[in-house]
Amino acid sequence: MRKSLYKAGFTLAGTLMLTLSITACGSENSAENSGAAVTADSGNDAPAAKAPVKISYLTFRVGTHASAKMEEEQIKQFNAKYGNEVEVVVEEIPSDAAYVDKIKILAASGDVPDVVMGKDGINDVLIKGNLATPFNDYLDKDPEWKAAIGEDALASNTRDGKIWSISDQKQNIGYFYNKEMFEQAGIKPAETWDEFMSNNEKLKAAGFVPLALMTGENAWTTNLILAAMIGTNGDNGKSFMNTLHPADFNTPEMIQALTMMKEILEKYATKDALGAGYANAANAFCQSKAAMIANGPWMIGDFSDPTKSSKDFDKKVGVAAYPNNSLISTYEVGYMIGAKTPETREAAEKFIRFKTGLEGQAIALEYGNVMPVSNEIQPSDALKQKYPIIVESITVAQKTQLHYRTLDSIVYPNVTDAWKNLYPKLVSSRSTAEEIAKELTDIAAKNK
Repeated sequence: MRKSLYKAGFTLAGTLMLTLSITACGSENSAENSGAAVTADSGNDAPAAKAPVKISYLTFRVGTHASAKMEEEQIKQFNAKYGNEVEVVVEEIPSDAAYVDKIKILAASGDVPDVVMGKDGINDVLIKGNLATPFNDYLDKDPEWKAAIGEDALASNTRDGKIWSISDQKQNIGYFYNKEMFEQAGIKPAETWDEFMSNNEKLKAAGFVPLALMTGENAWTTNLILAAMIGTNGDNGKSFMNTLHPADFNTPEMIQALTMMKEILEKYATKDALGAGYANAANAFCQSKAAMIANGPWMIGDFSDPTKSSKDFDKKVGVAAYPNNSLISTYEVGYMIGAKTPETREAAEKFIRFKTGLEGQAIALEYGNVMPVSNEIQPSDALKQKYPIIVESITVAQKTQLHYRTLDSIVYPNVTDAWKNLYPKLVSSRSTAEEIAKELTDIAAKNK
């Protein structure tokens, strides 16, 4: 379905002020334009008003997606500010996985949207296919925007000196847990992996399913824990989880993590974990059918959403770092310019600049619980009051000392695609952890 505007969403106090400011600016511009029109009418014919430049944008942040309200509000406010210059033609895609598949199909024909989210290896596909425009020149012309993103976020998306995408969020990812279940099992968040496995056993003995996992799609919630197991396993594990495009998966750290994950999937995961998608895992946790889920703060809004969670579920949820006082800390790949003409490139850049600048980051935090890349953006008092766990998440992140990235952010796209086929082989013992590690290495080698 294509449309140019989203329906208006509910507005928090901080964002209302921003909207009023935008309206005031718009009114001023309208007055100026009106005066120019009167002058023109008194003399020669004035040139016709220039039509907005249309740009195409596909988004998976729709419907029940945790970031749907954020997306809706960002586009609404962009349209209010720049609608006379840029018309964003939105196509809604029903899920993250469907989005990734569609963009890859479009890339194969060389016809990608004007604005693309580079997640799950899409950035590699567009760069290799010469389908993206780097941001260096745009950023050099706008120092304020460049500062709003920050050097670290820009460096995370830089290849050979070229900035291919602009991050729209910092991902600080630990795991959420059901405090009532933990209390009944007599446990607290684990400080070591031995304690983590012991907690799983105690939860199971108390009648609870310990973990909401899924191995379908990109195996997101499962691979967050796998990444933590690898990233906390000595200097070599930390180095692996901070290396872009690792070539060799035949490491003791990877094999040990896969062996542990096999046990978890066999004994401590939801029954539908093998082959399940993200929605299955999220539903299991939010409906109190599992005690833990690995995920980021964008999920926080779901805990008080009556269409997703049981009554007062948000009061039962705590957030924890992974063992060894560690946390996944990385920057989202963010947005890329796929536009083909100078005119649409300029329009795409303007849309991305709004979404990733201070205004867009503030909207993302208030409406999507998305951690901003700029330290200038802080949660409003209204947000803190509505979602106290936001403050808890920030506190947990500040206390952690060991950081590493997600598997999705470091491996090649074909490796990400492979997990949904490899985990069933591992759990059914058709392949050992060593054989899975070798297969991952062979899959990565195909990119050479």
